[in-house]
Amino acid sequence: MAPKIKHRARIKLINQNGTVVGNRVDDSTYLDSYGAYLRIPVPKIIGKTVTYTVAVEYLGEHQYKQTLAQRTRAHERNQERTKKWKEEQAKQELENQEKQLIQRRNRIMNQIELAFVKNGKEAVNFVTCDKCDATATFLGLAFENPGSTVIDPDQITGAWCKEHDNKYARPFKTKAAIACELLEFFYDGLRQIYVSPSGVSPQ
Repeated sequence: MAPKIKHRARIKLINQNGTVVGNRVDDSTYLDSYGAYLRIPVPKIIGKTVTYTVAVEYLGEHQYKQTLAQRTRAHERNQERTKKWKEEQAKQELENQEKQLIQRRNRIMNQIELAFVKNGKEAVNFVTCDKCDATATFLGLAFENPGSTVIDPDQITGAWCKEHDNKYARPFKTKAAIACELLEFFYDGLRQIYVSPSGVSPQ
C-alpha cells in the first residue's frame, strides 16, 4: 500500500473591515476528506454578532524531498518491520504465557504434595489463589471435559479465589473451572486428584 499523500491549503479569516485576522496553512493527509479548520475569535459582548469571511486556497500536494517511489519503498519497509515486530512480540507473549502456566501448575502441585501426607483428602484446602494467599475456590482446567473423574495434573491451568474469579480473565488455556470443594485427593500407588462428574463446568 502506497503512503498517503498530504494536501495543503491556506485558510484566511477576514473580518467585516477587510482585515485578515487569521492566516494559516493546513497540511494533512485528511484534508480532502475531513476539510480544514480555523479558530474564530468570539466577541465578549452578549448579543453582539460579528461577521467573518473565510477564504480557502488549495496549495496542492505537499512537496516531499523524496519521490513517491522512494516514499513507497520506505513505507513498505516500515510496514514489514512493524509486522515482524508484532510477530516477535506475539511469540514472546506466548512463550511468557506458557512459562507462567507451568509455574502456576508446579506451584499448585507442590502445595498438594506438601499437604498430602498430613491432610489426605483435605489437601485441597492448601491450594491458594494465583494472585493472593487466599484459599482457592476454583481450579482451572485446559479441557472442558477431563475425560475421567481423575484429573491429570498437566490439565491444571491455575487456581483462583472467589474475589479474583473473573470469567473473562481466566488463566491461559483455561477451558473449564472446577469448584475446589468438589475435589478429593487419594493415594492408589500414585497420588490422584478426583472430581465428581458434576464438578466440571465450562469456563
